[in-house]
Amino acid sequence: MTNEKNNRVLKKVLIGAGFVGLAALFFLFVRSMLNSDSPVKKPVVQQISLLRPPPPPPPKPEEKPPEPEIKKEEVKIDQPQPEPETPQQTQDDTPAGKDLGVDADGGLGADGFGLIGKKGGRDLFGGGGGKFSGYTGLLKQRIQEALAKDKRLRNGDYKAIVKVWLKHDGSLDHFELTGSSGNPETDAAIKVALTAMPPLRDMPPDDMPQPVKLRISSRT
Repeated sequence: MTNEKNNRVLKKVLIGAGFVGLAALFFLFVRSMLNSDSPVKKPVVQQISLLRPPPPPPPKPEEKPPEPEIKKEEVKIDQPQPEPETPQQTQDDTPAGKDLGVDADGGLGADGFGLIGKKGGRDLFGGGGGKFSGYTGLLKQRIQEALAKDKRLRNGDYKAIVKVWLKHDGSLDHFELTGSSGNPETDAAIKVALTAMPPLRDMPPDDMPQPVKLRISSRT
């Protein structure tokens, strides 16, 4: 009985010593790991900087197309050399109702408007250095403005002859297109423009011969 009891006690002591030894070995292992001279390398985080893209270049200014050249229409009046007066008739006693114009040989050209008359006819303005020049200047300007409003006439190439009658208040009574431009559409455009022409601000002189014959042509 005594030997068995001693054997059990011895086994317990040996088992306890074994556990203590294992614990000591584990402790020493952990300590050696903690006291190691090679430190644990920390992971290095690399930072990447993003570069901003350069700003876009400023937009190029829009180039405006060149404006189309507008052909200017003018009214040109030729004043032929005065003819010597005859005893039968002077320059101031033109009978009423005769066409008002200038000599057709005056060479008005084709670059604007011109006032024309019969060959050998009298000066447009009559005697006395331009008796009707002020009023015919207004008529010239009004016709120029009326025809310039139509794009077809402003940019076209034409020649025509028209007779104009005016009322006492300066408005257009009627007109006749006696010389065609050769283009029916152009003739129609001239008629529309003259029909819509506003009246002159002044009344025509009572003794101004009518009709006033006009040669109209575009500037080429």
